[in-house]
Amino acid sequence: MSNPDKSPDKTGQHKKSTLAAAFQDPNLELAREIFIGMAQRIYSAPTAADQKKPDPKALATLCFRLAEAFEAASHETPKVKAALEAASKAAVKLDEVDISHVFKPAEKT
Repeated sequence: MSNPDKSPDKTGQHKKSTLAAAFQDPNLELAREIFIGMAQRIYSAPTAADQKKPDPKALATLCFRLAEAFEAASHETPKVKAALEAASKAAVKLDEVDISHVFKPAEKT
């Protein structure tokens, strides 16, 4: 019998969910939304006899590329650039800090 007071077993479903969380693509949700929208329009629309609908896997690949491009472009907005610039100005640059006086013995007068 299993005891509900024991900690969860690290095998089976719990291990799979932990691994899935570790390897989850940050663009997955956006790509899924794009895929659903595009698939809805593409596969529900009537087509001519000479037109072929795209392979769903190719459409999914396109959606991931669009999600990645969206994320890359979102880092180039003026608001994000200003925030990065402000963080850069506020950060201490260790290569510009002069600590040579710490290592030299003090001169006695």
